[in-house]
Amino acid sequence: MSLSPPPNSSHAETIVSLKRCIAVLEGLNADLCTPAERTSNSQALEGRVIRRLVCLTDRIEELVAEFDRRVTLGTPGGFDGDALESSNMKENQQYRSYNKLVTWCPSVRTFMQSSAECSEVAAMCNKLNRSADAARGDDTTSLKFAVVSWLMQTSPTPNPVIPHRDKSCRGFHHDTMGKLLCPVDYDWGDPAIREAIRNYHPDYRVMSYSWPSYLYRDGRYDPKNPTNGLFKGELLVKAVKHIFTSPSSAENTVVFVPTHNFSKRQRTAGERRTRCDVAGLLRMRSIQPRAIAYTAVQLRFALSSAGSWRILDDDFDQEQFYHNIVDYFEVCPSREATKEVDSLLLWWNQQVFGRRNVSDYRPQKTERLSVAMTSIAR
Repeated sequence: MSLSPPPNSSHAETIVSLKRCIAVLEGLNADLCTPAERTSNSQALEGRVIRRLVCLTDRIEELVAEFDRRVTLGTPGGFDGDALESSNMKENQQYRSYNKLVTWCPSVRTFMQSSAECSEVAAMCNKLNRSADAARGDDTTSLKFAVVSWLMQTSPTPNPVIPHRDKSCRGFHHDTMGKLLCPVDYDWGDPAIREAIRNYHPDYRVMSYSWPSYLYRDGRYDPKNPTNGLFKGELLVKAVKHIFTSPSSAENTVVFVPTHNFSKRQRTAGERRTRCDVAGLLRMRSIQPRAIAYTAVQLRFALSSAGSWRILDDDFDQEQFYHNIVDYFEVCPSREATKEVDSLLLWWNQQVFGRRNVSDYRPQKTERLSVAMTSIAR
């Protein structure tokens, strides 16, 4: 089989032919990989999913141990982990995270169902943990610089100028970042309150029991309607797109316009995709609540003055903050709350994916459409 481009071909045809040759060679190279190498590569990729879509800090072995604990408590008639709710909140969180783990990392389920030795399971967990933490570190570094660029493009320009590398001037030390981090229960516009927050006054502690302003659209919080605008902050949307689609997509705002104003081949800015974005690599075709929670934590860290990653930032517990957001989406107390979350996720999918993946994030109920109704009537 010849992999050379045909003679006397045009420049464009030559490029297409060369790309085809590269694809063939990549396929041949993949076939040469041993099963162990393919498994290793798969686990390395799946590990990068964990912090982003599964859990913020838990180790894989902790999630597996919680699953094993519930299996041990199960009845002989069958295992139903959800029916074995624990009085320990941490255990319930870990079991829900385990379910996300086997969804996004199918190799874990396969490994657990095999006859692998304990040492092999430990090695797998170790590799996944390393890959997970590496991905979180990459996102932390990337967002650290991106946030400054976004804020310095706003009007009026933040004063003093925010350094890209030195974080000691960030957080509540800087008026612009302090306003974004300020709990919505406090009025950052009041100089006395600003001073109290900066001086760690006990009546104005910054904890994970209050939503930071950057989670709200335009930073506006209505105590009479606290869900209005929640998780629609512009900076949060930018950060999600920066991590899960591409840094360039974070600069674009998705605007839905009538399709008759454009030719069929044109796409909105939000629909232009990079060659291989993170969402595509992770097979994430619709926005996930844990992706929003993860990004909210990463964004808070980027805005803060903390120089290194930490779970406790003074009185603020990042892990509790993460679970507060996850619970808002995943543990709805009523049918009305579920509908509200569905609408919010639809809004998020439109912001992040535009018209891409519509059939995934809002599939039509085809059983109610004309083809199905015709079949029923016959």
